[in-house]
Amino acid sequence: MSTQPCSTACLADVSPTAPAGVRRRRAAALAAALARAATRPPAGDGRRHAVCTAARLLTAAGVRVVVVQPATPWPTGPRLVVANRVSWVDDLALRTAVAALPADDGTIWPGLATLRGDQVETELLRGRSVLVRPEATTTCGTEIGRFVPARFAPALAAGVPVCPVAVRARQAGRPTTATAQLDGETWWRSAARVVGTTELVLEVHLLPAIAPRHGTAAEVAALAEYAVAQVLEVDPPRPVSHPRRPRTHDGAGLSPRSPVPR
Repeated sequence: MSTQPCSTACLADVSPTAPAGVRRRRAAALAAALARAATRPPAGDGRRHAVCTAARLLTAAGVRVVVVQPATPWPTGPRLVVANRVSWVDDLALRTAVAALPADDGTIWPGLATLRGDQVETELLRGRSVLVRPEATTTCGTEIGRFVPARFAPALAAGVPVCPVAVRARQAGRPTTATAQLDGETWWRSAARVVGTTELVLEVHLLPAIAPRHGTAAEVAALAEYAVAQVLEVDPPRPVSHPRRPRTHDGAGLSPRSPVPR
């Protein structure tokens, strides 16, 4: 595990594996799905709309989602769901796999609701589940950053369980950083890398819940962080960077004029 931010050098081993024609078709389908999301407002509480829209975007990009259920079912009622933060891809996958309103972490989709950070405790007290991604910034997907304890404070204040989720990407069964969108990297470049990758599967591992009685926010954050790190098969926290090898990745046909998240 690294406490230093990942960089585009983490993408050294990623190169397009899909034929050019497949990349173009996926790019066009993704642009069309984004346009549809922007022009069709949600009905009711927006949950069905969010699931369908997220699934449509992932399918267009060529991403398959696999949900792994927890060994012990999550408790019923409101909960704070926390997941590692890689990119827009896992944001969409979490919307399809977890019934919780995502808190705003900078990923804003046309037509998909998010919750302001200062509203998390209020929504938990109202009986709604909320999803947060407690890392300060995105990672490449094969590393994990520190979980910010303040993101867990609303769960302790509301007395609701914390439910960790580990998201990891696989290409042909092997770990990949293809789904990353790192600090300073444009959505276009990240999307081009995704649509250019074949056999891309995003695993969403729902992990056993942590009861709110387990101490301070920092202690609960550490428990959740270690649970996610175990699934990602990364080392315990230490203040060092992981090795980097420089390489760039070319775009794959997405037009900068298409509507995109920000």
